[in-house]
Amino acid sequence: MPVFRDSGIVRAPARPLRGNVDGQTRSKMRNYTHSQANQHKKNLEKERQDSAKSNKINFPDFNAYLDIYRENLDGEGDLPTIDGEGSCPTSTSAGGGIEEAEEEWEDIEDEETRLFKEAEQTYRALLVRQGYFPCSPLLHKSVISTRTLELYHHLLYAPFVRALCDLHGIRFRNHLCVQFSEAYDAFRAVKTSILSSIKTVLGRDSPDWRSLNACPACQYPTAGESELEFEMLAAMDGNDSLKRVERREASGDTSTPGRVKERYDPRVGGRDYFLDPKEVDEWDIKNWRNQEGWKEPAPQLSKTGAEKGCEDRWENMKKSHTEADRGIFDETGIFVATCRHMFVLWALDMIKSGEQRKYALAFLHRFLSAIKEERANLGLRSPGKKAFGYDIGCQLQTTLDTSPLQPLAEEENARMVTGSLHGHAHNRLCQLKFLLSYINGCGLEDLEVLERLFSLSNALAMAIRHASKFHRRQMISSWFYHHDNFEAYANLSKFIYNNYRQALTILEAKDSVISRMRAIGVLDGKEIFGWLDEEKEYLESRREEPEEDLNRMDLYVKQVKLMNVALTLRLPIRTNAVEQTMRHEQEKEEKLMSEVHFLERRLELKEPWTEDSEEWKKAEEMFKNHSYRKAVNRLEGLIVARIFELSKMHMAGTGYKMRQHLGKALKTRSKAIQEAVRTYNTAAAKLSPPREALSYDEVVEKAYVSELDFLKDTDSNIHEKIWAVPANRVLMTEYFKLFRASEELDRLHVEIHRLLTYMKEEQEYLRAVELNISENNPQLAYQVSLYR
Repeated sequence: MPVFRDSGIVRAPARPLRGNVDGQTRSKMRNYTHSQANQHKKNLEKERQDSAKSNKINFPDFNAYLDIYRENLDGEGDLPTIDGEGSCPTSTSAGGGIEEAEEEWEDIEDEETRLFKEAEQTYRALLVRQGYFPCSPLLHKSVISTRTLELYHHLLYAPFVRALCDLHGIRFRNHLCVQFSEAYDAFRAVKTSILSSIKTVLGRDSPDWRSLNACPACQYPTAGESELEFEMLAAMDGNDSLKRVERREASGDTSTPGRVKERYDPRVGGRDYFLDPKEVDEWDIKNWRNQEGWKEPAPQLSKTGAEKGCEDRWENMKKSHTEADRGIFDETGIFVATCRHMFVLWALDMIKSGEQRKYALAFLHRFLSAIKEERANLGLRSPGKKAFGYDIGCQLQTTLDTSPLQPLAEEENARMVTGSLHGHAHNRLCQLKFLLSYINGCGLEDLEVLERLFSLSNALAMAIRHASKFHRRQMISSWFYHHDNFEAYANLSKFIYNNYRQALTILEAKDSVISRMRAIGVLDGKEIFGWLDEEKEYLESRREEPEEDLNRMDLYVKQVKLMNVALTLRLPIRTNAVEQTMRHEQEKEEKLMSEVHFLERRLELKEPWTEDSEEWKKAEEMFKNHSYRKAVNRLEGLIVARIFELSKMHMAGTGYKMRQHLGKALKTRSKAIQEAVRTYNTAAAKLSPPREALSYDEVVEKAYVSELDFLKDTDSNIHEKIWAVPANRVLMTEYFKLFRASEELDRLHVEIHRLLTYMKEEQEYLRAVELNISENNPQLAYQVSLYR
């Protein structure tokens, strides 16, 4: 008989499966007749039709063959073998792989009888014993080999099935993907059940155990280790690539979407990684009033001093950015939190919205609450500090301080920071408070780990765009599980090694930095820390222009316009067009006069300003300075956009079309920057004394946007400050880099000890559990050995 050599999708054999059938099984099957077999098939068909009429989903009875799977596929037993192949025999065509089932039963040589649905095992279980998973819960006309499902485990449905069809020379048909999906769901359910059993016997089945023990370097403290400034560094960010199209009926009206036609599925995927959307919605700002003990805070109670405008620089925070997606997508993306070593802590679905603050708050509440509860149960010491990096950590800190989560965050010593990449797009005052480079205890960490994670996970986008809710979560959580256990964990020692080398390389420049510090009279590093304090104090004193100054500038502008209108009205009338223009100018004059009188009353002026008055000249100077700062702000915004577009062009995973699109955007941006430079130079020339003009090349070579902040100041004395001298600012940056490198070594020494201790103790614990259960449950003990 031809041998089926594990080529993928096959038709389930109606004939008996030739294998190692024991005598007891033969005796049970001896009196099974053709009529009984046909009646059994009719019963299955009737059950299938009744299920279709009731519109209910029938899921496979996974428990019926779970033990068989453990024993024969991953356990101690062997698959039945024929001609050396651990497989199921069936007649195959020359192409191999997919065959129609034979309807009649055939005799088997000598005493072997026909296989049937045994009293102790279902036919599904028998298929799994042979190494196959069914494609449907009732009629098993097609099955998928377990080895094929294992191979697919990290691939995609359609491409994988197409590849199988190409290998066997048969035409691809869409229903093959559906069959493969059903078999894979059964396969995944069994794998998940086995993993759940392992977690239970290991005592790791609590809802928060995985997030509290995700990373051995961050979350496995050891006795006698050095105390770190921050016991944990984590990052969080949103990504809109992993969105899912909501299935709707066609609508005749293009302005309104059709009715949702997605079928109800009670299964929930990814429970270990995903927070419940209901739990997330509780932290929507509009629901805060339902939180016990929360009161509306006064606006001035924010303690962070976060600058306005930072949020406007991120498109994903704008409502208009996701308006078009809401009618197409249900899940518009994913929000993820990881430790600095890229181990996933929690994931949250962004549902019909952009990257809102509720996702970050929901994660912080769940994670910090779990830490607090664990510490109370174990009787641990007071909590250490925790830093969470976010694109706009400054604004999130303000939200956190005014939210019901504030007491918990303060109790757990949690604070927000901004990552190194995104932090350099914030203004200087915001950087001094939230940028990692200026926060003691952060080491060399940049907390841009999510950018690297998303560049990898974006490969899932094609597979989940049109998947169901369950399958989308299943794929994402499976990818996270594989990444945590086979990528992040495997690269943990490499991460520590590379960071150690980087820190040592930076510290090699220590003597050079110290000699340059002494050359300018700085003998102690505390003086450089003092520079930061002086700079922060100076910037805070000039955060906003007083309202009175704004009114004076407004009055000056309107009076200048009024003078220009008066000059126009003095022109002789020559044509009808000019006469019409005069009427418009008269209306404009009346409006300006009304506004001027209003401002004069607000400023309580005793007499109107004239061009020769002192107040006029002061307001004129203020307006020139204001126009100058406005030109710098415009230039700054364009440079921020250019920095991010350049970084995106060179990011892994950016395709050719996206690079072409970004290239065109950069050309347009370059023209806008050139125009902004001309506007800046015009405004700079009007100052007294005039500022030095900038060239386009000088602007695009600015290393940090924060260096433009000092252009905004029109007080020439600021440039005499020691911390404002460009050379000294470079020196300050290098000094803090040395300081952070030293901190990084301290953290790595702790992480090395944690990792080695974890590896040793984890192996000992798993071996002990395996030995303890081996006598009563050898199959589960074997699974623990595989888990180990």
